[in-house]
Amino acid sequence: MAARQQHGFDNEKNIISSNNLIDVGEIEGYTSKWDARAPKANILELNKIVENVPTQIKTIRHGGSVDMGDVFRHAENTENFILQIDFYEGQKKDLNIVESHKIYVVADKWSELFEFEDYGFLKECLKEITNEYSDDSKWKEMMAEMHNRWGKDRRVIHLAPKRDHKNQKRIQCTIPNVKFYEKFLPLFNRVEYVK
Repeated sequence: MAARQQHGFDNEKNIISSNNLIDVGEIEGYTSKWDARAPKANILELNKIVENVPTQIKTIRHGGSVDMGDVFRHAENTENFILQIDFYEGQKKDLNIVESHKIYVVADKWSELFEFEDYGFLKECLKEITNEYSDDSKWKEMMAEMHNRWGKDRRVIHLAPKRDHKNQKRIQCTIPNVKFYEKFLPLFNRVEYVK
């Protein structure tokens, strides 16, 4: 595990333990779609209790974009879920959480953020590119076309294509920090875990 990810895992474990959540990662492994399940949660604005809610936990440097992971997996999601985003300041080893948001994400609204007719193009880009240095300029052109087709200026969610010269080739998604506050948070209700 990369050292730069350890602080996120430590925070995740702390959240799971202190809120009596079910650790899905321990059951399904590191690549599980969800980090945890909340046995019970209260949607605050609706004063409504929901049960057995999948939960995704993100630990992000304060002021940074919220990196969400694989765009295809999010585009195919059909479950309501809790998204907890903790922003930290200082050194990762100290994990000084300065802001926390727990959001009840409704699948229908979530899927609207991922409406896109060209997922086939994105998948084709990943198939057609290698990790060789000789494909660097081709990748740069592909990324420009991905962003152009996606239309990032009008979207809350942005694409974050990743490729290195070893094995990495994927298309993640991210919520830019300003858009997180101005456009993303107003879309969803706040939620609290019920212990």
